Amino acid sequence: MGLEGNTGGFRRFIRRARNISLLPPKDARFYNLFNEIADALVEGSNELIELFDAPIERRPEIEVRIRTCFIKCNRISESIEDLLKIAQQPPFDRPDISLLTSRTMKIIKYIKHAANRYVIYNFPSSDKEMREMAPILKSACVEIRDAFNSLGHGRKVDPFCDAIDRMETHADTIYHQGLNRRFAEIRQNRIDSEKQIGNLIETKDAPVSHVELLDVDMANVQYIRHVAVFFILREVYVELERAIDACTEVTDGLKRMVNRNV
Repeated sequence: MGLEGNTGGFRRFIRRARNISLLPPKDARFYNLFNEIADALVEGSNELIELFDAPIERRPEIEVRIRTCFIKCNRISESIEDLLKIAQQPPFDRPDISLLTSRTMKIIKYIKHAANRYVIYNFPSSDKEMREMAPILKSACVEIRDAFNSLGHGRKVDPFCDAIDRMETHADTIYHQGLNRRFAEIRQNRIDSEKQIGNLIETKDAPVSHVELLDVDMANVQYIRHVAVFFILREVYVELERAIDACTEVTDGLKRMVNRNV
């Protein structure tokens, strides 16, 4: 009888011990910070869309709002790093969280750079490719936000990562199409200019009218203008492409982080 009582007590002890965690619970504060930085990211990408549609006089105020989003993301990033120093049990490996945060910051940094270049050069209007790439960038940021939101429950990030990969491919196509279009304009301007100069050379024995000289001069001006515009626009294109590429870096980090902590 005594032996049976001791056995029953031991079994109850084992059951209670199984319910006791030797480690503190996962620190849920990280999830809130992930969601906050993702929300600021979406906000900044949405402002970029508005910037490319805005008249010149409204662009500086929108750029300020984008810089505010950058500052907000940076502050949240610092909060995550501070929490990593004191948290007893982060939900993921500390280096993975730190890397994910730094990659997320790259996205908002490139958004800020694209806005800055666009405002500084004071374009009369945005380019077609800018207006096409900015919404893709925002969609990628929304997918990142949704992926971050899923980390606290389920951690099924693959659908979000796959969607961003498709968006990056689409944006890459638009980027190269924009470069090709601008190069085509430059080549055509050069061809027109050389043709007009050739026509003047062929008729060198005849007097050259001021109208003909003006046409040649205007063709050269158009050529130089398109060359200058191309190199200026390319700076904005490059920052947009970098931002979207950084989105895929975030998803790569997400998948690695989740796979190590399934």
